[in-house]
Amino acid sequence: MTGTSLSRLGPGVDNVAVPLTGEKYTQLTQHQPTTDDESHGRWVACDESGWDGEQLIGRHRRFLVFASVAVDDVEAAVLVQALRERGGIRQAGELKFRLFKDHAQRLSLLQELWAPGGALRDRCSVYVVEKEYAASAKVIDLLLEEKEYAEGGNLYADGQARALARTLALEGPRALRGPLFGDLMSAFVALASQRGAARHGEASEAFFTVIERAWAASTRKPVTELLARLRSTRAYAAALHDEDANFPLLEMLIPAAAQTARRWGHSLGRVSLLTDEQRMLTDNALGTVKLYARSPVGMTLFTRERGADVAAVVRGSSSDHPSVQLADLLAGAAAAVTERHAGNDSPAASALWPAVVSFVDTSSLLPYDDPAARLRTVDERLTRR
Repeated sequence: MTGTSLSRLGPGVDNVAVPLTGEKYTQLTQHQPTTDDESHGRWVACDESGWDGEQLIGRHRRFLVFASVAVDDVEAAVLVQALRERGGIRQAGELKFRLFKDHAQRLSLLQELWAPGGALRDRCSVYVVEKEYAASAKVIDLLLEEKEYAEGGNLYADGQARALARTLALEGPRALRGPLFGDLMSAFVALASQRGAARHGEASEAFFTVIERAWAASTRKPVTELLARLRSTRAYAAALHDEDANFPLLEMLIPAAAQTARRWGHSLGRVSLLTDEQRMLTDNALGTVKLYARSPVGMTLFTRERGADVAAVVRGSSSDHPSVQLADLLAGAAAAVTERHAGNDSPAASALWPAVVSFVDTSSLLPYDDPAARLRTVDERLTRR
């Protein structure tokens, strides 16, 4: 994946908390409160906002955020109770960001929590995915890089893959006027997603028909040259669904969780990840997160990154785990900040962006060298669309 080291690896309305049942969710559910200890190391609670599965194009919310807080349930319970008391929150059930976003006094409590000297200042991280850029990166990874590798090349060796993904994502909309760029990316998603596997021949033909139209219509040389290279990837498109993958080809939640575990492990030593319940995070998916986080990754000697000491990756209900409630607050705030970046400001984003952008993971899947610096701004490229 361009922009991360997992090369094989939605307005989205946030998922309603529904108990997960069935054989896919029987092994890795954490019912007991988490406590930092020698066996598990430091617990890191996580929650997402903006997930749309493989549907990366044409969604109301352009960003997926995966927020994490290095805190166990014992400490989190004290912080959650303090937020309730000081915020005058009497509603039953767990804390949610919606209880804070339209209340200035409550937002000030979050500012205090995350500000320098605050209880969670150095214990928060946010991995951000711009979905359209993720789709562009997947075009390169799944088609062009496969062709390059088969011919003895390596697009990852000197950053070519990332540069090509940025060319497609940033210059593509300008080079392909009207709806053509959207048509191109939508056709790719239809081809590479699990839905495309059932009608692969039809989806492939539709994609390459759009490729030909786009190549002929492109008004920018770098995009035209990239599209010319993609015209010769039919064989690799035909093989997209030939092998059983550990998870859907366009699924971004699993690599986001794996990267989060890896980063915390490098920072803190032994860690365990507690994710909010989410239907994509099956036992197999959580096992994949742990495997990737523990494994060394990188295509060259200079980019190789060691694995992290991740003791466990489990799921848990926010109603059972106050630490997940703190992750929910951060995920909601981060979603508001990314909406501000896309030109949709709000009181919550205006109040919280200075704190939140400082938590943004530098390896976030965004077409910027410095994601945090860019998320401080309003992106005219996004607001014009």
